[in-house]
Amino acid sequence: MTRILDISVSGVLLVAGIALFAMTFGDAFDVPTFGGDVGPAFAPRIFLAIWIVLSGVTLIHAIRSAAPEESEVKLTQMITLVVIVCATGFAITKIGFVFATVPGFAAFCWTFQYRKPIPLLVLSVLAPLAIWALFTFGFELLLPRSPWFHQI
Repeated sequence: MTRILDISVSGVLLVAGIALFAMTFGDAFDVPTFGGDVGPAFAPRIFLAIWIVLSGVTLIHAIRSAAPEESEVKLTQMITLVVIVCATGFAITKIGFVFATVPGFAAFCWTFQYRKPIPLLVLSVLAPLAIWALFTFGFELLLPRSPWFHQI
């Protein structure tokens, strides 16, 4: 059962990644740059290329696995993760990237049984801040900001 699930999920992710990557070459992404070196399709294409490669590798690995391990699929854990991701994605649009991803990352780690309080607290604060800093200062792509801090 897990082999079929792995093949199905990785196959769907591969097809979705290819479709989304192809969409970045459409008219919606053909806009002039805002004075920068790259257009608005630069970051999505990078992330989607990584997505395609990882899902392709996962699909090949799932197909080539001869003797799958018989382990039960943790449906409750999967549904919990989907809810966490959807709630975090919705919260990003309302309260900004950093404020939404800190509790989202903590809940994600907690769901995967990582429950050491101090490392969990440190990781759930530092990881979103590091991602925010990478996008803001490295890629110069602004992530959704909190409505309370317009100057950050």
